[in-house]
Amino acid sequence: MKKISTRQLLIFYFIYSFAVKFLTLPQYLAGAAGRDGWIAAGLGSLVELAVLFVVLCAMTRGGKSMLLMPAMLIFFLLQALITLSQTNSLLAITLYENLNRHMFVIPMLVLGIFFCYAKTRAVFRAGEIFYILILIAIFLSVFPSLWKVSLGEALPVLDAGLAPVLRAVFNNLIYFEAAFVIWMFKGEVDIKKGFRRDFMIWAGAGAIVFTVFVFFYCLLFGPLAAVRPLGIVDVTGVNSYIAQNGRLEWIIACIWLLLLLMRFGVLFYCCFASVRHITPAKFQPAVIVFPLAAALYALFLFVSLPSVLVALRIPIVIFFATVPLLFLLLGGSRRCSEHSGAKKS
Repeated sequence: MKKISTRQLLIFYFIYSFAVKFLTLPQYLAGAAGRDGWIAAGLGSLVELAVLFVVLCAMTRGGKSMLLMPAMLIFFLLQALITLSQTNSLLAITLYENLNRHMFVIPMLVLGIFFCYAKTRAVFRAGEIFYILILIAIFLSVFPSLWKVSLGEALPVLDAGLAPVLRAVFNNLIYFEAAFVIWMFKGEVDIKKGFRRDFMIWAGAGAIVFTVFVFFYCLLFGPLAAVRPLGIVDVTGVNSYIAQNGRLEWIIACIWLLLLLMRFGVLFYCCFASVRHITPAKFQPAVIVFPLAAALYALFLFVSLPSVLVALRIPIVIFFATVPLLFLLLGGSRRCSEHSGAKKS
């Protein structure tokens, strides 16, 4: 089977990560830190890069991570719920005035089931096709609006101290989790020399782009940044050229919807893969996929996501702190045992 290339994995990383970061995360950061939200974006990106570095190191090792799969399953279920909620908001605000929750979630779950049966490389290939459209959408949304921003409004920096910025990172750490999804595909990636270095360079460039976007977003909307629900889609409304050509705004909203659909499909697949790691191999995919879809259906309809996120803030921080280290330890212990076994033979 032909493996996923580094280029395909990197494009997928950006598509998966940007779907949430450019859409709803700026509002949360601005709500907690005001115009210093861009500093919180930078600190959160540094945390993500640190986790990514550890995960990339672990990907080059042969360790098993079956013991971590229950925690990963819970984490991916939470991420799938977040993505469902954000996709529902995008559709309800930009495309459909009255969106029935049942008629929304059922097609989304069908999409997730499709991702479980599709070839993984085909999904990554789709990202390789669409990423140019995504870059065009970011350019059209942001660049023409930069002239409406006064850089002097960014001063003074940290006028309320560092505490609100750290609180913003702490409360929204779950949105900086793309590295954990990368880990789920480690066995299907063609890892070559320089893989980790190249990946970190480009991921660092993406972190800078996101931080700059939040900087201009906070200055563009000022105090209203905390109540603008759709980040980059709201930025397009400030751009007079796009506002006068409504089709462009509609196209940008659809492109971001495509990102969220791909993100949800991948997360559903990660939930499926996690369950398969902790259940007997004799189970057929249908035995896992349909109960998983039913569980997500019930969670989406009956669970208050904001309340869950507030209750899980500390467990999420613990997850970020411990799981990457366990990846390394499991990989390292496996490598050491293989090395000692080779010596004995």
